[in-house]
Amino acid sequence: MFRYLERSASAIKETSAKVIKADFLNRQTEHVVASVSSKDDLSKWITGSDKDIGGFSSAWLDVTRSGHARFYGYISQLLPEDKRFKKSGYAMIRTHSPKSNLVSSGCWDSSLYRYLALRVKADKRKYFVNLKSDTLISTDIYQHLLPIRTPGRWETVVIPFNMFTLTSNGIIMASQPSMASTKMETVGLSLSDRKEGPFSLEFAWIKAFNSHRTFGECMRLPYTAAMTWNTDFARLDKDL
Repeated sequence: MFRYLERSASAIKETSAKVIKADFLNRQTEHVVASVSSKDDLSKWITGSDKDIGGFSSAWLDVTRSGHARFYGYISQLLPEDKRFKKSGYAMIRTHSPKSNLVSSGCWDSSLYRYLALRVKADKRKYFVNLKSDTLISTDIYQHLLPIRTPGRWETVVIPFNMFTLTSNGIIMASQPSMASTKMETVGLSLSDRKEGPFSLEFAWIKAFNSHRTFGECMRLPYTAAMTWNTDFARLDKDL
């Protein structure tokens, strides 16, 4: 109860500050969804792998000397002893589920933004970005392949929110309802490319944002073919 009231007091303070600033529409250009810059931040994350069901893969999350998160481990193709499992080999990390308070549910609102951006440095394996919104079925996850262009180098990856695909237990659903975008719960990364061996991915932050031409799903200025996220965010796509 004390933690609940403490979170509520903090939320009320934040809301009051917005009222004083007359920030009623929350017209922010970006929102930091997740980051890891110190050991304390690791408590906000959960790691998992097929080891949880008897498999042999491993997943770890740590902080590098540069103050970035490193998701790493080993993917094993060995099957669990339980004969019900016909395939194995996955690893994941995600943020903890939000904690509610008197003011809000603790979720964040992606409808205010057009894109999700990740500052990452990854190897050549195929990772997925996972978003969990408020759904009736707990295994529902919205996924998108993390499109790495320069393995081994830092880059900014940008994915429109409306490009995520609904999956459940790794299976793409035939029906694709939109995310409950006003009630986003968790964000994470996963690897299940069925390839034996080590893996490593670093990230500095994960953000929701608008370009100067967008506000959520609304276009503030007319769209032109030359206007892409590459030109919008060229300033971010520099080596650290």
